[in-house]
Amino acid sequence: MSRRAARGIGLALAVLAAASGVWWLRVAGRPKYPGESWSWKAPEKAGFSAEKLAAFSARVGGDGCLVHGGEMIHAWGDIDQRRNVASSIKPIYAFLTYKAIEIGRLDSLDDLVVNWVPELDDLNAAAEYKDREITFRHLLEQTSGYGLEEKPGESFAYNDYATGLLVWALFYRVYDRPPKEYDDVLNGELLGAVLGFEDEPTAISFRVPRGRIRISARDMARFALLYLRGGSWQGRRFLREDLFREALRPPLPDDFPRTSGEEAELLEQVVSIGGGKDEKHHAGSLGHFWWHNDRTPDGNWLLPDAPPETFLGVGYGGRSAMVVIPELDLVAVWHDAYLRTGEAWSPFSDVGRFKVNDLLRDLLAARAEVER
Repeated sequence: MSRRAARGIGLALAVLAAASGVWWLRVAGRPKYPGESWSWKAPEKAGFSAEKLAAFSARVGGDGCLVHGGEMIHAWGDIDQRRNVASSIKPIYAFLTYKAIEIGRLDSLDDLVVNWVPELDDLNAAAEYKDREITFRHLLEQTSGYGLEEKPGESFAYNDYATGLLVWALFYRVYDRPPKEYDDVLNGELLGAVLGFEDEPTAISFRVPRGRIRISARDMARFALLYLRGGSWQGRRFLREDLFREALRPPLPDDFPRTSGEEAELLEQVVSIGGGKDEKHHAGSLGHFWWHNDRTPDGNWLLPDAPPETFLGVGYGGRSAMVVIPELDLVAVWHDAYLRTGEAWSPFSDVGRFKVNDLLRDLLAARAEVER
């Protein structure tokens, strides 16, 4: 059985179990969640060695935490400090897009963005106004062709101008919030107020583009736990089942073409969320901002030393990440991993995935009893 097929079975189990309130993999009894603050348990109760975890985090540096069974088992650095974690938190943009559908602001992912951003209507006349056909699905799959020569759906581009368009359309138009009020969406009843974010992540910092999220490691862990719990929180469904399935849908096919990189017109009022228009390949492993442990075009698994169901959000090539490992009921979050080495991690598809694989291999080696 392929990992993609196995993930489909695991996802179905996750949704079924989350809907029924029964934990779906390894944990007996009622699933645990953090309250106003995280509860803690000894690493040994999660099958990890405290000594080995301490040595691991000392090597990694930066900030980070590990959550097992809904409880914190290890942390290092300043996990309560909001950081610029780059693309590792992009799955929040996808989540807020799904919530817009759930509450009726959007009909579906196939809604045309031009209905919310009419400025697209006059863009790229020489290319037959191709941007009129961009949908929210295209933006999540990163196949919109925004700012590039291709039409929507024709090619993949890891394109932070397109993500900037998504953020602007979503916060400013769909949710009808000016930039100074973006945090009301992020920390309100659609997300943060329900998950209980402790450190009030922000999308309005003047040090980075508006909409680029700064968040603490322990709040990233809450968001990752939501996905580990199948879209449910505190025993209640928080993301509709069909939308949760959409969130973890299979990645683009290995052979889906990458953009030529030839540029086209952009909207002046929409800025990049932080990067360029063609930063990396999807490696047959990228879905709606989550990277999945799938087979890549080079014939290897994205993360060969990680469990098959692992999925993650990554930034700075993997130096920042939130990792979900369903087989172990585990969430791992880190920021600025191995920063002091000065090594290059980007792009993730070509460089960082090997470094993240090694990091996860070392983390899993810290288990007190490694499964055979």
